[in-house]
Amino acid sequence: HAVCVVRPPGHHSERGACMGFGVFNNVAVAAHAALARGLERVLIVDWDIHHGNGTQEVFQEDPRVLYASLHSLYTYPFFTPNEPGQPERSTLSSGAFVGSGSGRGYTCNIGWSGEV
Repeated sequence: HAVCVVRPPGHHSERGACMGFGVFNNVAVAAHAALARGLERVLIVDWDIHHGNGTQEVFQEDPRVLYASLHSLYTYPFFTPNEPGQPERSTLSSGAFVGSGSGRGYTCNIGWSGEV
């Protein structure tokens, strides 16, 4: 068992894109390293004013990783335009999005809409 409190998480950087001042998604790199070394499951709790879109994107299809994000619904990166052909970003950060494929049920988004 291990607990890591990490700052900055790099949680906006996706597999193929640097975002939100992050080049590397430190949390995703650490989780992948732990899984590669034999850890069976990883829990990532991301508590930030911003949704961790990058971490979610990396693990949304992986049932070994439970990703929970607590964030404001109306902050970066969801006020930026969507890429053509991509799902509505606000949908990806809502409680309705729970992962995809074999990772369905392993993503938990808890967004708040009031003032912080």
